[in-house]
Amino acid sequence: MIRTLIVLAALLWPMAAQAHTASRSFSTWSADGATLTAAFETDARRATQLPEAQARADGDLTAALAAHLSSTVTARQAGAACTAAPPAPLAAEPGQIRVQLAFRCPAPIATTPTTLRVNAFFAASPTHVHYLRLDAGERHIEDALSTRRNSLTLDPAAATPSGFLGFVASGAEHVLGGVDHVAFLLALALLAGRPLAAVLAATGFTIGHSVTLSLVALGLIQPHEAGIEALIGFTIAFAAAEALRGQSGRGGWAMPALAAFMIALAPLAASVLGFAPPPLGIYFGAAVFTLAMAALPASDARRLTPLLAALFGLAHGAGFAGALTALELPRERLVGALFGFNVGVELGQLAALAGFALIAALIARAPPIWRERAAQASAAALLALGAFWFTQRTFLPAFG
Repeated sequence: MIRTLIVLAALLWPMAAQAHTASRSFSTWSADGATLTAAFETDARRATQLPEAQARADGDLTAALAAHLSSTVTARQAGAACTAAPPAPLAAEPGQIRVQLAFRCPAPIATTPTTLRVNAFFAASPTHVHYLRLDAGERHIEDALSTRRNSLTLDPAAATPSGFLGFVASGAEHVLGGVDHVAFLLALALLAGRPLAAVLAATGFTIGHSVTLSLVALGLIQPHEAGIEALIGFTIAFAAAEALRGQSGRGGWAMPALAAFMIALAPLAASVLGFAPPPLGIYFGAAVFTLAMAALPASDARRLTPLLAALFGLAHGAGFAGALTALELPRERLVGALFGFNVGVELGQLAALAGFALIAALIARAPPIWRERAAQASAAALLALGAFWFTQRTFLPAFG
């Protein structure tokens, strides 16, 4: 089994780059007369995907992003293009890239319908989401654009457009496009076992992530980002290890092994590599929690699945909140975006669970021995994947 887990981790290495690195960018726009200006921001890793970045020998990602935006972001009025100024670099936080955009339109924004079209990153990443905030005098708009809807029209004669559906779509894509969130839902379904138990577990997960998503988005708590990302990997490994333990007597080693791994990893990161990992309390707290659960009979632990899902949902909710907090919306305008995003998360979660149910129905036709092996192999793969992500996210601060 140990050899199997090692092989699975090696095979799943390429998936690491896709886990919870939702492709997204942000822009904040303001209108002054006939001029539109914006600060466009994304993370440096995302910019490396651009053809303009891969074609540059000097590795200047800011210049690459500016070149990309000059051909993918446009503004128009009544069919006429607004004149674009050359994109200019802006100061940014480490790991981020910011570029200023400016457009001079034929007529004042306040009197003429103006359409913004954002096609940035969509060719490189079809699941990319662009979060946009526009302030035009008394009007304030927040929206989420994607490949299916990549433009926004500000019409002075119409009511302020609502970005609710955009945030719903963004929430769904955040779940379905994040491999780690889908992996956790699958581990949760394996742990729950029965359909009704899986539904109750999903409800617990909903409660947990909704609470934290709201608290973080409203600025009431500020979780440690690197620690949360690592903790999400742990939730996958834990749920998978518990599922293994509940499937047969041959999986009793999984929980103690996971606890030992958690205890050893943080000191290794700190002493051998000489850097400070995310808070040590996360590692030792998770290890103690794992040992405490391992002391319970597998049947009792399975009955606690909805509670476990709610607890782990707290961590995932903090991960969900990143997309909304980056917009820095005023609180009175955050509620609608938060609600829409949360609805989208639920729809994405239900879609994932429906897919799992369909696969389970197909597997149910197989002989019992194959059903058992499929469940064990799935849980073992998720355990390896969760532990791998936890390790990667622990060491990531040292290597950028």
